[in-house]
Amino acid sequence: MTIPPGGARVEVRTSPLHGRGLFASVDIPAGALIGAYPLLVLDHEDTAAVKATRLYHYVFYVDEREDGAMRAAVAFGVISMCNHSADANAAFHVDAGRSEVILTARRSIAASEEILIDYEDFADVAV
Repeated sequence: MTIPPGGARVEVRTSPLHGRGLFASVDIPAGALIGAYPLLVLDHEDTAAVKATRLYHYVFYVDEREDGAMRAAVAFGVISMCNHSADANAAFHVDAGRSEVILTARRSIAASEEILIDYEDFADVAV
């Protein structure tokens, strides 16, 4: 996937919600691709080790085994700056097979608006 012509759609700025955040630099229509970012998919053992670090606040859930051992992935790029909202204006999809995470607009996002994703089950851990 590629970013539509016209340059970067996003920028990292200070967020009123939490430290830094990801903001739209142009108007982004609903359903539009915001970006596709590479992932480093961790094995179960590395995921367990990362749980004890600050890095765990930035990983994306991949899957888990029947015994509950989770696999996570570290995303590279500005998607790591997305803050949480249960009423998110963007959505993400982890594609472990392609080692990437896709970020799309759930609704229209105005230029200068913070791009927020729903951390779902990990909101209590990460926020």
